[in-house]
Parts: sequence; structure tokens; C-alpha cells
Amino acid sequence: MKALITHAGDFIRQVELKAIVPQPGSFHLQFSSQLTSARNPEEWQRNFGLILTREELGVLRDLIGAAL
Repeated sequence: MKALITHAGDFIRQVELKAIVPQPGSFHLQFSSQLTSARNPEEWQRNFGLILTREELGVLRDLIGAAL
């Protein structure tokens, strides 16, 4: 599942969350960006990625919920 989280002028950031099928209960969270004014405007750059368990995703969800 992907979601666009920033679209400011030429800059776009998205986040993607995918289950890791061979490791039940594990997920890959990837942040990527695109600069549409760059030399290759269709190219996405991977900014940050990590592997989280279901419990760790819950902690992240709770943190974001508390901040909002």
C-alpha cells in the first residue's frame, strides 16, 4: 500500500508499506521522493527504509496518533 504524503511544487514524497510474506508479522516501510524538475523527472529516489514487526508498527501508529 502506498500513500502520497507531500506534494509541494516540484517535490513529491510517498510512503509504502508492504508485508514481507516469507516473514509473517514483518513489514517493509519505505519513504521515497521525486523531483519533477530534475534531469530525470520520472525517477523516484529511495530516502529511508526499514523493517518493522506488527508490534513496532503499532508503536509508530500510537506515536503519530499522540502527536496529532
